[in-house]
Amino acid sequence: MSKHFRVMILGGGPAGYTAAIRCAQNGLETVLFESRQVGGTCLNRGCIPTKSLLHGAETLCTVREAASVGVNAEFCGYDLDKMYARRDEVVAKLRGGVEKLLKARKVTVVNAFASFKDAKTVVADGEEYTADDIIIAAGSVPTALKAEGSELCVNSDYLLEGSNEIPESVAIVGGGVIGVEFAEFLSSLGKKVFVIEYFDRLLLNMDKDVSQYLALALKKKGVSVNCGAAVTRVEKTSDGFRVIFNTAKGENAVEAGLVVVCTGRRAFTESLALDKAGVKTERGVVLTDGNFRTNVENIWAIGDCVGGMMLAHNAAAQGEYVADLIAGRHNGVNLKVVPSCIYTVPEIAAIGLTEQKATEAGYEVSVGKFPLGANGKSLIAGRERGFVKLVFDKKTQKLLGATLYCDRATDMIGELALALANGMGKEELERVIRPHPTVEESIGEAVLASEGRAIHSL
Repeated sequence: MSKHFRVMILGGGPAGYTAAIRCAQNGLETVLFESRQVGGTCLNRGCIPTKSLLHGAETLCTVREAASVGVNAEFCGYDLDKMYARRDEVVAKLRGGVEKLLKARKVTVVNAFASFKDAKTVVADGEEYTADDIIIAAGSVPTALKAEGSELCVNSDYLLEGSNEIPESVAIVGGGVIGVEFAEFLSSLGKKVFVIEYFDRLLLNMDKDVSQYLALALKKKGVSVNCGAAVTRVEKTSDGFRVIFNTAKGENAVEAGLVVVCTGRRAFTESLALDKAGVKTERGVVLTDGNFRTNVENIWAIGDCVGGMMLAHNAAAQGEYVADLIAGRHNGVNLKVVPSCIYTVPEIAAIGLTEQKATEAGYEVSVGKFPLGANGKSLIAGRERGFVKLVFDKKTQKLLGATLYCDRATDMIGELALALANGMGKEELERVIRPHPTVEESIGEAVLASEGRAIHSL
C-alpha cells in the first residue's frame, strides 16, 4: 500500500530542502527524497567545501604577506589533511543543522532515490509514495570532456574528496567559475597550474574587464592561462598526462600530474523515469512555465534541473516560491535578479547586465568605474587591485547591472541586488551615506563616477 503526502520533493539540495521546509511551514505534509546527503552538491561537494578550502588558501597568502605589514611570521608550510578535516567539520555542522530543521518541521526524509511510476506516484527503495503535488529538485552533475582520452581525466569531485593525493602540477580544463576557483586554491598551495579554456577569455559571462584582471592576477601567481584553446585529446605519459589542444597559433600541449575537467554542470534527470509521468524535457532539462510548473499540472521543477543559473541561492529562492504557490500564498521574490559570486582573491561578484550585454540589448549606457587603488580600506589590506563598475540606463538613470572585482565583493553585492530588484537608480544610490573606511564606499564613488563626479578618482 502506498504512503500519501500532500507534497513530495525529489532531491534534498538547496532547492529541495528549502521547498520542504517552506511547505511544512505552510502546513503541508511533506516527504523529501535524498539518496546521498541532505544539502546536495552545494553543501557537500560544492559551495561550502570549496570555500572552506579557499579560506585556507587565503590564510596561506596572508601569512606569506605578513612581513609587508611589519609582522614577522615564518611560513612553515601547510597541512592539507587538516584543511580537509576542517572542511569536513564545517560541512558536517551545516548538514546537521539542515537535518535538525527538517526534523523540527516534521518533514519526512527518505534516504533513497525516487523515480516516477506515474504522474502521482514515485517508487523509492521498493516502496510506493503518492502526493497531490510533486516537486522535482534533482540537481545537476559535472559535465564530461568530449575529447579522446577523456577517461583519463577526473572532475571537481575528485579534488574535494580529500583522500586523493594532489600532484605538483595540475591541468584544469575549463576557465569558468569552478575552474578559476580551483586554480586559485591549487596555486596558493604552490602547485603548478595550467588553465585551458575553450573561449577567448576566462569567465565568459562576466564583464570583460574582470576576465582581463583575473587572467593577470592568476599569471602573477604562476598559473599558465591558455584561452581560445580546444582540447583534442589527453594522453598518458610516464609520469602523468599530456593535454593536447588547438589554438589560433596551432597545436599546443601541457604536461601535468593530474587533469581536472571543470567545464560546467548539466541537469541530472536521466534516472527519474520522467517519461512515465509524462514530463517533457529538452536535452535533459525539465521544461517549465514561468511559475516552474511542468506540462503535467501537479508536477513542478526547480533548481539546477531546470537549467538557467545553476546557483544555490537561486535554487533556494525557487524552492520557497513554488512551496508558497502550492499553498496558495503570494511570494514576491524577484527571480529575475540573481547575483553571481566567485571566490578568487580578490573576490568577484556581479548582477544584472554587463556593459557589453547592456549595449547589445540596445541600451545607451552610462558607466561608473571606481578603482580600488583609491579606496582606503583596500589599500590598508593590500588589496588595491580591482574595481567597482556600475552600468546605468542613460535615459532613465536606472541601474542595469554591476560588477565588483575587489576584496569583500561577495558581501557587497547584496546592496546592488536590492537596488536592481526594486528598480532603483542613481538617485536612490546617491542618497546613502556609506561608512568609512570600507570597501563598500566604492559603490558610492562608482555612482558618482558615472557622471564624472567621483571624489577620489579623476
